[in-house]
Amino acid sequence: MLMHLTIAVFFTVNLVIAFFEDYLKEDHKKVILAVYALFMILLATTKSIDHTADALIYEHIFYNNDEMLVVLTTEPTFLILSRIVLAIGGSLWVMFFLYALITIPFKLKALNRLTPFIFTALMIYIPVYFELHDLIQIRAAAASMFLLTAFIPLAEKRYWPTVLLMGTAILFHYSSAIFLPFLLIGNRQLGYWGRVTVACLVPFCFLMYLLGKDLFSLIPSVLMAGKLDFYQRSTENGEWAMALLYKNVYFMLKCIVLYLCLYYYDLIVEKCRIAPLIINVFIASVLSIMLFSSIPVIATRVSDMFGIVDCLVFSFCLWLVTPRYMARVGLGIVGLYMLIYNIVAAEYFT
Repeated sequence: MLMHLTIAVFFTVNLVIAFFEDYLKEDHKKVILAVYALFMILLATTKSIDHTADALIYEHIFYNNDEMLVVLTTEPTFLILSRIVLAIGGSLWVMFFLYALITIPFKLKALNRLTPFIFTALMIYIPVYFELHDLIQIRAAAASMFLLTAFIPLAEKRYWPTVLLMGTAILFHYSSAIFLPFLLIGNRQLGYWGRVTVACLVPFCFLMYLLGKDLFSLIPSVLMAGKLDFYQRSTENGEWAMALLYKNVYFMLKCIVLYLCLYYYDLIVEKCRIAPLIINVFIASVLSIMLFSSIPVIATRVSDMFGIVDCLVFSFCLWLVTPRYMARVGLGIVGLYMLIYNIVAAEYFT
């Protein structure tokens, strides 16, 4: 409860700042973000292992980094860092600190470069992905930072730094490999018929989801091996579960925002040169949770990894709604809902 209270206070402070960010100079924004980074690093480092989801798993991996199963299933960056930390007499908290230090400052810097409304974007990021990634799934958090940093060189067709950043992301979390197709797509804009196709795909995929059909239903059972087979059996045994999408308020809001982006696509692209890439990733986030729905753990993890752009796309609504403060009120309500939902569901902290 203390962690939730701290995040609630942090969210409230940022909410107030967001309503005044149009009047802040860039230097002032950087100072505030620096203070944010220090606070978020402190929070990520001092979290309680006993009350944080996944922390016990990290503790096992950290102290058993030479076990064959751990070596085969864990990214090399975590194994190498854990061995170095143990060699100098450090504890798991040192690992939390290193990951937070690697991730948080550079992620805030990347977000600030990708949207002119950084504090409005954080109204969504703090209650959703700060909890999910920076405090819980620290390997995914580090990977998402490298991926966000790769967006600008990718949009500028500078492929060597893009490949380097994406490759590093994969070394921090294997699921980052799902971004590799964007090396081919890049910052290519959606034409009129492309937008129409996406607009039709969403209800079609939703219908398939309701009928219990997805991409995995096309894979013969004999090919369902390894982790995929384990995840499928875990789902059938009820060990993994995913809330019904039509009851998932956040997912439905993402669908609404996606349609707004498709309708006002030209306006958004005019305002933000990297918007086509960001919107393409957002489309992948919305569709993937339906396309992989029969194995919820894969559906949510893939969707969440693509979902690192959620806060950016939501911030684009400030160009679409007038007066602008009304858009911030709406996004503030969304962020508050997610904050309360996480407290009530106790999904990340116990």
